[in-house]
Amino acid sequence: MSPKYVGSLTRGRVGLVVDAALAAHQSTLLEGDLRGVAVLALDAVPVNVVTLREVVGFIQEHRLDTVVALGGGSIMDAAKLAAMFSADPSLAIFVERHVKRSGLLVLPPVPYTSKRPKTVLLPSTVGTGAEASAVACLDTVVGRRLLASPQLAGDVAVLDAGHLATLPRSLVLEGLLEAFLRVAGTMAGSTASMFDDDGHHLLARIVRLGEQLRKEDSPEDRLLAARLSMETHTGWSLTGRNPYGAKHWYVANELAYLTGARKMAATAPLIAPIWEEIERGNFPWGDADRLRRLWSAANSEEAFDVRPSKGIAELIHQWDIPRLSGCSEGTIKDASTAAVRNWGGVLPMLRGIGAVQIQHVLRAALT
Repeated sequence: MSPKYVGSLTRGRVGLVVDAALAAHQSTLLEGDLRGVAVLALDAVPVNVVTLREVVGFIQEHRLDTVVALGGGSIMDAAKLAAMFSADPSLAIFVERHVKRSGLLVLPPVPYTSKRPKTVLLPSTVGTGAEASAVACLDTVVGRRLLASPQLAGDVAVLDAGHLATLPRSLVLEGLLEAFLRVAGTMAGSTASMFDDDGHHLLARIVRLGEQLRKEDSPEDRLLAARLSMETHTGWSLTGRNPYGAKHWYVANELAYLTGARKMAATAPLIAPIWEEIERGNFPWGDADRLRRLWSAANSEEAFDVRPSKGIAELIHQWDIPRLSGCSEGTIKDASTAAVRNWGGVLPMLRGIGAVQIQHVLRAALT
């Protein structure tokens, strides 16, 4: 349906940034409302400085007022970042100066928002929720950084079942796990909230949908998966939580960057060992009582073990999520050192968690 409606969501000069592997979807858009627009095809790899310069150059060359992005998280991140950086070139200098300070960079606002192109984001994958989030990842010479700004949130998000139709079912399930862990990890790492019931309800919906998709696929269920993924950013479930509660994300980020693995392949093996640490009362990783409650709500139909660490391991196995394995001791030490340097110490993300604790989790997960 997007080719018939996307034109009404744009303004002025329009350009399309698209995953190079989505030629069929690109052609369909160009046969509809986007006929004749400028096109930039990118490989779906983590966004780096070179990619960012390419997209910024594309925006400036065509003097775009609207950037439409079709693809997964990396494509949407490239479009979101480029829209900001094209409006304020000083952001590149800001990032260069501060990139070594921590893994998180909060960008200053673009002073003249009218200069920032409008972003219309059309996800072709499930899980990242990049179409709705106010963050984006950027690979730099010192590591993968998380850039944050309210202006990074897409102006318009368009969920189209047609764009999800070619996504392998295994990646739909992987995306659902990513969305699930975004909520579960943050809840376990936060104090009680009046919105706990919203989080528990969302977790249960994600698990039920995953079990349904595992047995029978349908366009409607894929579209619902995309909606639930976006809801993890836009709904009530994370309201009032510790924004740095999902501790697994920071360790997985460093592991994925060092090994070149996809983020969820690096994430999947970490979850059960981290949840075991929480169950043992290792509070910096999360609260054991809150973890038990959220897992009890998510596993309401008792499809998996009632113990959280055992149950999530079973879910990951049943959903056939790819897992990174067999990492060397050197990689484990490098990942733990990077995690503490970029996210630990006095920083709130991994405060209270040292390199030895991270190494313990990584060894349990990867060896």
